[in-house]
Amino acid sequence: MHIIYVWLKDLKLLIRDRGEMASLFLMPLAFILPICLAFPANGYNLTEDRKPDLPVANFDLVDGQPGEHAQSLLDSLAESYTLEQNITPEGAALFGETVRAICATTGPACDEATARDRVAFDQRTAAVLIPAGFSAAIDAGEHVAVTLLYNPARTPVDRQLIEGVVTGNAMRLSIENQLLNGLEQFGDLLDLAPEEIQTNIRTANDEDSGSTTTNLAPAIEVVSVRPSAARITTQPNTLQQTIPGYTVMFVYFLIGTVVASVQLERNTGVLRRLLVTPMRRYQLLAGKILSALVIGVLQIAAMFAVGHFFFGLQLGSAPVALAVLTVAVVLSAVCIGLAAAAFRIERGISMILIVGALLAGCAFPADWLPPFLRTINVVLPQTWAMQGYQDLITRGLGFADVLPEIGVLLGFAAVFFAIAVYKFDLEG
Repeated sequence: MHIIYVWLKDLKLLIRDRGEMASLFLMPLAFILPICLAFPANGYNLTEDRKPDLPVANFDLVDGQPGEHAQSLLDSLAESYTLEQNITPEGAALFGETVRAICATTGPACDEATARDRVAFDQRTAAVLIPAGFSAAIDAGEHVAVTLLYNPARTPVDRQLIEGVVTGNAMRLSIENQLLNGLEQFGDLLDLAPEEIQTNIRTANDEDSGSTTTNLAPAIEVVSVRPSAARITTQPNTLQQTIPGYTVMFVYFLIGTVVASVQLERNTGVLRRLLVTPMRRYQLLAGKILSALVIGVLQIAAMFAVGHFFFGLQLGSAPVALAVLTVAVVLSAVCIGLAAAAFRIERGISMILIVGALLAGCAFPADWLPPFLRTINVVLPQTWAMQGYQDLITRGLGFADVLPEIGVLLGFAAVFFAIAVYKFDLEG
């Protein structure tokens, strides 16, 4: 009963403080609404699946069109890269007199000159030059070389990735062509065999093609398994970053709200009267936690409702996990606030919370931070809150995947609650 009494009393006091309620509910909206209205869902290009640019000059043309094998190579490269081809004279004019002179018209020469300058000016990691006669050389089984221009100042890994893609696709074309040539040669040799042998081989092939063995499972099967220790690193888009980010930032402003509430009771003498009652200290603090918990959960629910119904933010596929994580987030904030109030820490809380939110990745993805800051921010509850929401909302993970975040946040709550109870016991 004591807990319920304190809970209802504090809840009424919090709700009556219109200025504080406006700050908790309107301040995050003041950040969320302009950003979400000004930018499309992928406005920050945080998760835009944009392929790296790769300049390509294709000299293997037949009647103005790429040769068969050149086109196949281009199609394969386009699966991994955005190909820069058919550069216009206007586009090439951005690079030096030499390019402008070569680029009187669109064509492979213009593409090559532009590619060379883009690599030289450190704007591209590499460029691919497909020589004339590329398709004919492959058909004839002749050696043919594709030129890879690269910038030695760029990261070697990027160059090796491009080189691997080009080499792999060129090798695939060569092997496929050799197999086809081998089959054709086998057919030619078969025509030279006696008629009886030809009949036996063709009959056997017909029987094999209609047999049930073609429906058997392959001898080697590839099964994709995600390692248990691996984390999905999908980055959030504008909505997935902005709405949870500023929600987490301002829900931790409950720390200041709790401190102000306790300080008001201390100044008016209400707290001293409560401390001298038979009520246990943990009951008093538990009631205060429940009242602030209601406000915090409503705050998060309101922000996510705005994001979902007005901007189409998808909240993941695990509503129970989202609810439990939300309770853990609010509990950690409220308990930290009680501990701060117990030690009468009032000044500088807002500045500390803002810096903590920035380090935790509330305003931008934490992956953008230098490694040493990503190491430091693990001691911040906001970091674990953001990681949990991103796992659910951005990466579509489930309850089991966010149990570590929930556990850490509840650990924050338990530790700071114990500190608050201990300090208030001394005060009583």
